[in-house]
Amino acid sequence: MTTQGERHTHRAHGSRRRTIALCIVGAAAITVGVVVTETGDWLEGAGRTTQVVASDSVPPSQPLSEKDFFVAERYFPAAKPIEQDGYKALRTVGRQGEPCADTLADRAHDVLHDTGCLGYVTVGYLREDKQVTTSVTVLRFADQAAAEKAGQLLAADSAAAIAFVAADPGTAPPVTGSPSPGAAKPVAVTKVESVGHYLTVTTSRFADLRPTPPANDVSLDAATRAVSFTARAPFVWL
Repeated sequence: MTTQGERHTHRAHGSRRRTIALCIVGAAAITVGVVVTETGDWLEGAGRTTQVVASDSVPPSQPLSEKDFFVAERYFPAAKPIEQDGYKALRTVGRQGEPCADTLADRAHDVLHDTGCLGYVTVGYLREDKQVTTSVTVLRFADQAAAEKAGQLLAADSAAAIAFVAADPGTAPPVTGSPSPGAAKPVAVTKVESVGHYLTVTTSRFADLRPTPPANDVSLDAATRAVSFTARAPFVWL
């Protein structure tokens, strides 16, 4: 015959054993990267059964920062073409860095100095028919006010141009596209837009660096609009 006290002692020992067992399973789960869930039937005297589910997705020890995510390949994958409003283009070059002055055509004229620019991503696109090339630079700032101020400075100062970066489709490595000395300045269409604490500067020009566009040709406008939209899209909700 089992007394009430003995039954109480038996339950207490059983509870402690279950607690120890669950702790061991939990420790093993952390070691091998599994997820422990209490599922299944309730068993008399044993509580709810424990199911161990294997998982390959072990959380990283430290979350990635915004700086870690701010790289060309993450936002503008080389394998992903732009297809926007009939415009199609492939990425030709991509790079990133922290000295924002590296993005300027004339580094001696550093309009970005003291703007709080934290880094940049620059990518180049070549239209599907290889007739139009586009360079887009995304500048990162601490807040929206700083991004808007830098945008105003770039728009107001014609000498403060962002360097045009493209790649000759037949050669490597990428080069900065520039007209030869003494040649007329190539015709270009530029769009500067702030989105949150980012600033996008998008410029399109003809691959042959012609100084004037064909009559009634809107190729550069269309390219700049499509690439600018693509550049802004990842940052709309940040």
